[in-house]
Amino acid sequence: MPDYGGGIKKQVAEVKFLIHDLRVEGFFNDILHYHVTLNTDLEIYNIEQAQVLHGADVQELKGKLGALRRAYQDYSNAVKSFSPDRTILLLGRRYIETIREACELILNPLWGRSDKVLAFLPDDARSVRSRRHYRNCIVWLYGVHWRIEAFLEELEHPGAHEEFDIAEDIRDFTRDVVVGYVVEKSESRVELQLDRLDPAVIVGNRQRFRRMYFNLVMNAVDAMSGRRAGVLNVSAVIEDDRVALRVRDDGMGMSPEKIQQLLADRQSLDGELHSLGFVFVRQTVAQFGGDLAIESTVGRGTTMTLRLPYLPGMTAESLDPSRRDKYRLPQKYRSLPAEGGLVEFPSARVATAAAEAPAPAQPVAVRATEGEERERQCGKLVFEAYRRSKAQFPGCIFAIAVTEEDRVEMFTVKHYDRDWDISHEDLSPMHYLATYRGRIEEDELKKPILILKPPQSVREYFEFKEVPEADRGLDRFTRMVRDEGIRIARKLIATGLAAQIQVHLASASRFFPAPPELHGTEPFPLDLLARQKLSAEES
Repeated sequence: MPDYGGGIKKQVAEVKFLIHDLRVEGFFNDILHYHVTLNTDLEIYNIEQAQVLHGADVQELKGKLGALRRAYQDYSNAVKSFSPDRTILLLGRRYIETIREACELILNPLWGRSDKVLAFLPDDARSVRSRRHYRNCIVWLYGVHWRIEAFLEELEHPGAHEEFDIAEDIRDFTRDVVVGYVVEKSESRVELQLDRLDPAVIVGNRQRFRRMYFNLVMNAVDAMSGRRAGVLNVSAVIEDDRVALRVRDDGMGMSPEKIQQLLADRQSLDGELHSLGFVFVRQTVAQFGGDLAIESTVGRGTTMTLRLPYLPGMTAESLDPSRRDKYRLPQKYRSLPAEGGLVEFPSARVATAAAEAPAPAQPVAVRATEGEERERQCGKLVFEAYRRSKAQFPGCIFAIAVTEEDRVEMFTVKHYDRDWDISHEDLSPMHYLATYRGRIEEDELKKPILILKPPQSVREYFEFKEVPEADRGLDRFTRMVRDEGIRIARKLIATGLAAQIQVHLASASRFFPAPPELHGTEPFPLDLLARQKLSAEES
């Protein structure tokens, strides 16, 4: 097997690993599409001077992205044709540099002028409605630029090691970079859960650790690409003399043969562009002195477990505080935990990052005391909103809360507009973390399918339900959310939604240990959820 531990082979491997991880093409394309749409809107609304200035910006961006595509094609052709290592290294670094230059153009506050130009456009202009997605792309590209800078620093100081707290690092990197990728890549259908994170100081190359963790997340998101709703859970738990980092998904799973293939050594990386992520993971685990295990069941998901040595007795507080800020993104660029994004459990001790959000078109959210008629018809209204949608992929989005007395205390619904990809944060900005969220969309056979997601924030759920501090706890949260899910299913059916509509329920195994039909990749009828027994009915 070739030696990738040093020399030009190692340099080529590192460049390949980084390019594999950056995944920028789709984000650049979306940014270009946004600016072309914005320029068209300026033309439609006769804002001529702004259109001339912004048109010049669009041409500059097209030039940068054209150079980027050519650089990638040169690099790709060199790899696939088994060109000499020095050629691949040169073209790979040139491609990375073109990505860096494109990022610096887009992130330059003097370029694009989009924020100022948007002020001239009405709220129903396409570019105004799609600004949230554009902001998410900007966040992602800032993270890309930051990761390239870290990679170049790593090249200047090969073999650099430092002591860092794994819990703090996972928390920061997830919030700053990873959640933005999960939200955009999965189209808000995957929830990223930070579960228990035990403080544990480990020793090694922090940037390689982050890239390794990101590879595990990318693999998990890819494994859930065919699901309507998925859950990705991350934890780091001290077990004897190791800290066990686990990344769990409920995706397609793997066969024993596939697992063995991932864990086996490749004979060569030559000519390879794509199957590099797990090679990098294995190499990095070995550099940290750890070991790797994979548990998977076809159709039920996969758990990746990395057991790494740590320094007992060391704490994050004992580390150099100046090193922490070096590895954080500026506040304005940190990822938004958008709907379908980041769920944080109390044991993770993570505070949700707040950031400004664009003003959406305003749906109406009502308390039951203000609209008993909407309460009586909420199931019918949800389905009618789906039927009214004129979007390319029709659907609607809603949020609902039902009390223990079976009263609808909050309900809001909005159909998909033709060009606006609405999120639950837009729909219900005050309560979207504390209520059940739902969508109705079409499946592959053009039939409606319901996607339900339980509340995201334990703290905000208890505050919304006005549960006293002394009575709060994870067990109570689990029981209350489970019971409310059953009551919501019953309410939707009683108010006009078909009992046999097919449902995907996120986090089903956490809140509903039985029946197993709720847990699989296949949808189940809403009536099955409605027929589950409430806690009070079981006693």
